Order: sequence, then C-alpha cells, then structure tokens
Amino acid sequence: SKVRDFRDVKNEANRLGEVYHFGRVHELCFLKNSELAEGNVLRKYKGRVVFLGDQVKDQNDNVAFFQELSSSPATIAASRMGDMYGLFAGHTTQLSDATSAYTQAKLEGTKTWVSLPRERWPEAWKKRTWVSYPVCPLEYALYGHPDSGGYWEKHCDAHLTKVGWTKASGIWPSTYWHEKLQLFLVVYVDDFKMAGPTKNLEEGWKLVRSGLVMDDPTPLATYLGCKHIVK
Repeated sequence: SKVRDFRDVKNEANRLGEVYHFGRVHELCFLKNSELAEGNVLRKYKGRVVFLGDQVKDQNDNVAFFQELSSSPATIAASRMGDMYGLFAGHTTQLSDATSAYTQAKLEGTKTWVSLPRERWPEAWKKRTWVSYPVCPLEYALYGHPDSGGYWEKHCDAHLTKVGWTKASGIWPSTYWHEKLQLFLVVYVDDFKMAGPTKNLEEGWKLVRSGLVMDDPTPLATYLGCKHIVK
C-alpha cells in the first residue's frame, strides 16, 4: 500500500539531503535438516523471503554502509548450563522457536526501500505505468539485512526485561533469570531453551509469549544442532 516509483523516492532523498538505501528481496527454497534420514518430520522443504544485503546501494548508486549492529547470541556453555539446571530434581527443560523472529522487530536506522520479484507484484502494480520501477519501504527486520539481528535482539531483550526477566550473567550473553519462578532462559537468535521447576514452566512461557510470537513449547530434543537424550 506504500508503493512508490523508485525515481520519485530517489529524488526525494536528494531533495531532503538524506541517505536512503535501496535493495531487493529474493525468494529461497531449501531442504532444512537435510542430514536427517528421509521420513524424519524435521526434514522438510522451507521457503523464505530474504533481503539481499550484499547488493544494497544508496540513491546515488554508491555502495551502502550499515551500522553493523552486533548481536550476541547465547554460547554453548550457557546452553549446557541450561541442560544441567533442567536435570535438578523436580525440574524440566523445554524448547520453543520464535516464529519468523527477525520480522517481529521494526527496522530502524536508514530508510530502506526494496523492489519485489516481478512474479510477486500485485495485479494493480502491473496495470500502472512506472517511470522506473516500484519500490516499497522495508519496515521490519527482514533476514539478510546486516542490521536485522541486532534489532531483533534489542526487541527481544526489551520484552523479556519488561515482563520480569533479568540478565542472568555478565559473561554469557542472551541468558535470563526469573527470580520469582526460578527459571533459566537461554536465547540463541530464535531458539529458546527454558529450564527450571516443572510447575513454573507454563507461566514462564506465558510471559515470553505475551510479547513475542512463539511456537508451542516442546520437550528437550535437538537444540543448536545437538540431539539431547535425557535418561
């Protein structure tokens, strides 16, 4: 609904003396967990639309520079600590994925405009006469944008701290502790691992899901490529 002609947006940037970024989105299809045996429910084809972050230019056709916001996902050591805590008497460990995580966060910084593959143009676009080609504002942190990970992490952290989670460690990034519920949470980009008293896990996930779109929690299984077997 906010589509504009590229040339108009380009002229606007120069008139205002601002820098706009221009790129395009691209469709991908790949076999996820291809290393697993055929028939495994985790082995499936997945489609994704990404931002081609290596082909971005400004309105003057110069190569774009980004803020290079660094994200700090949890470490394997932190994940192992979650495993250990979940093995305490009366404790359990569960997993959940954030659904299309990056696109839950707003893209801030330099205004970014993208072109869509022609086969994805709405019919109304095809009926218009474009001076150059149509572009749309990129409003959410799409996969492929160099700063998307940083904005998602900022969005995730802001929500978790708002609902009572605190940073669990100064040396382990993206780990959280909930004092009242005695729960330990490990966040690796969009993969969440929660460990603690079994009776409190439901309430812990409820807090997380009150502001983030998440899959339903599942028992501890595969996390960060490692298969966990609890005996």
